[in-house]
Amino acid sequence: MSRSHTAPCILLVDDEPATIQLIRKILQADGYQVIHAQDGLEALSLVAEFTPDLILLDIVMPHMDGMAVLRKVREQDKITGVIMASALSSENLVVQAMLDGADDFVSKPFVLKNVRVRIRQTLEKSRLRQENRRLQAELQRAHDKIRAILSRYMAATVVERLLTSPTLPSLGGERQIATVLFLDFCDFTPLSHRLEPDRVVDILNDHLALVTAAIQAEEGTIDKYVGDGVMALFNAPVAQPDHALRAVRAAAAIRDSVVAWGQTHQPALNVRIGIHTGETVVGNIGTPELMNYTAIGDTVNLAKRLQESGNDNSIVLSEHTAELLPPEVVQLMAVGHQTVKGRSTPVGVYRVSSDSSFTAKEVAGEGHLPPAPARGGL
Repeated sequence: MSRSHTAPCILLVDDEPATIQLIRKILQADGYQVIHAQDGLEALSLVAEFTPDLILLDIVMPHMDGMAVLRKVREQDKITGVIMASALSSENLVVQAMLDGADDFVSKPFVLKNVRVRIRQTLEKSRLRQENRRLQAELQRAHDKIRAILSRYMAATVVERLLTSPTLPSLGGERQIATVLFLDFCDFTPLSHRLEPDRVVDILNDHLALVTAAIQAEEGTIDKYVGDGVMALFNAPVAQPDHALRAVRAAAAIRDSVVAWGQTHQPALNVRIGIHTGETVVGNIGTPELMNYTAIGDTVNLAKRLQESGNDNSIVLSEHTAELLPPEVVQLMAVGHQTVKGRSTPVGVYRVSSDSSFTAKEVAGEGHLPPAPARGGL
């Protein structure tokens, strides 16, 4: 039975029938529901069955004394009010009872007026504890809902940073080495002209689910969805010593999952991915009222240009990213130095091979670029 009754329920626990009879009559006259037990074991059984609002608990009893009952009750229930009662009222006993979780202590023989006041006070304590628990549960539900909503719109790492920060977010950022991944689906615009809008959205969401799963599996941060494109960060906001490798593994998983999707679904899509590692400014960009956690800088621009230079299901890397990759793990094709839009200086470019036995070497017919050596960081 739960605390759903209107009148508070009080459990009297005493091995003296005369005491139980007297207190019972007084409390029933005050409008309380009253149940009673004559030893500790019976008391625990009634606590489990009725969940009383208050227990008036004698200390000296057969089978199990009141202190043992108190400790057992408090192991499971921090709400129920408990008043200990005893003819033994040494200071040490009172202190121990309070340390074990009692709300109050009354001495025998009872002064009825005093007992009634103590019962009202302890019931109020119990009510406040119950209300506090209810409010805490509501607060936790609200917190969980906020977390769930934010997680639908931004990366989990960013959500965690926002919720754990003692201050509100503010504009600004910090310089940080990051590996930026950009991807785009090839020929998606013509596809959107041929199909109904609902079908286009379904196809796009199916593919973005594959992309998101691959990036999150490598603990990357999805910065934004831009139409049929995605921008993701590695090594920001959480440091990742192997951020370049994580980005490439995510890219390979995206490519493989998109190809696999196209083998069982139509229309099939292809993906282009560009990856570059360098210094960025990572932080909150926008206005004080509306901001976006993102990375900006030339590193982001170059990752985007590398993505645009690729072809179907290609993964294009800058030389900076390639230098961070262990050659025994990632098989690269050296494309050569290329000039990309917005840059006057050619950029060293590599592609990730889908052939697991392929070692870094020159691609026939393109500019020579020696294999990029692995190293520990920029």
